[in-house]
Parts: sequence; structure tokens; C-alpha cells
Amino acid sequence: MRFLIYVLSAFLFAQCNGQTNKNKAMGIETYNPEPQIEQFKKQQYRLEFREEKLFYNDTHVKLDQNMAYYETIFGKDYSIDIDDIVIYKNIPISLNKGIDDQVDNIRIQLYYYNKKMLGHKRHNEAWGFPPKILDNEYILIDGLPLNKDTDIAVFNDMLIDSQKKTFKQKFKGANSIERGYLGQKNIYISLGELSNLDYIMYSDGGTTSN
Repeated sequence: MRFLIYVLSAFLFAQCNGQTNKNKAMGIETYNPEPQIEQFKKQQYRLEFREEKLFYNDTHVKLDQNMAYYETIFGKDYSIDIDDIVIYKNIPISLNKGIDDQVDNIRIQLYYYNKKMLGHKRHNEAWGFPPKILDNEYILIDGLPLNKDTDIAVFNDMLIDSQKKTFKQKFKGANSIERGYLGQKNIYISLGELSNLDYIMYSDGGTTSN
């Protein structure tokens, strides 16, 4: 009996130790998302993905609608650039309209910078190109907090632990990862150059903005 207890104890110790080492390797040994989730709840502008659906301040945001629809959700504080991209001034959202004048993708800007500054990365913050979403602000994907500093490998491991769909790289060397759904909706996450992540694109597979 003592021998069996010893063997069982040794097995459990090895399992726990292995999991601890795995967590440490993933950088989440002491990670607790609750403070970020609480911060998210306090934010004035809350963007969240629940599976393939986008929500803004708990309102479901659909694709393939006209601008009057989006004005009722996001408001009217926007400008339209020369490529007919609708850029909101008060929230990190831009909308791309297709040939039918309906929005076929929504872009959430996690980090904004002037691409001319890529050769001067260490000066980027000092020269006035701060994140468009501040460091202490988050969006949620399947209940998990994400911002421009998120390590996507760690985030994917958290999605796995939550039994949720992860993000994959579709093409070798691509600068974005994605996950798609049977309804042809896709969520793309652009990998950053000055930060871990740049933006998230929510698309129906139609025209996409750069």
C-alpha cells in the first residue's frame, strides 16, 4: 500500500511539475486575465468578439449594412478618405464599403503609426505616434482580453484552454493570422512591426482595405 501511495504521489508531482514548466515556457505561469477584464468593463468603448459576432458596447454589429445602420451604433463622428474608407475619429474603427455601398469589413486599429517611421522604431513613441488604443485598454475575444502588446502564441494557448477556436497563419511568411467560419466571416489579426499586434479585421471575404 505504501508503495502504491509513493508511486501515485510521484506521478502527480511529475504531472504538476510538467504543467508548471509548460506554463512557464508559455509565459502564463502567473497570468491572471481578471484585472484586464475588469478594466474592459470600465471602458467607455467596448469592442468584443463572441465567436464570429462583433459587439460594440454590447450591441451586435453586423456586416453588409449601409452607413445609416452603422451611424446608429458608432455615431457620426467620422471622415471619409480618398479611397472611400470611413474613419471614425473618436473610436479606433474604420469601415470599408464594397461596390454595393455596403460595409464588407470593419477594422479595429490596435496600434497606429506612420509607416515612414519604421526605420526609427526606437523614436516612434517620442515622435508622436502613440497607440490608438491605450496600453490599459482591451478588446475581448471569446471572453479573453487582447491589446497591442498581446503575445499571440500565449493568447492561442488561452483559447485552447477555453476550448475556443485559435488563430492560424494561412500562408507561410504572412504578416497576419486568421480564423474563419462556415458563414464566410473571418477575423484577421495583423502582426505588428512596432508592437506585437497592429489591427483586427472583421470581414465577409469581400473587398479589404490595406
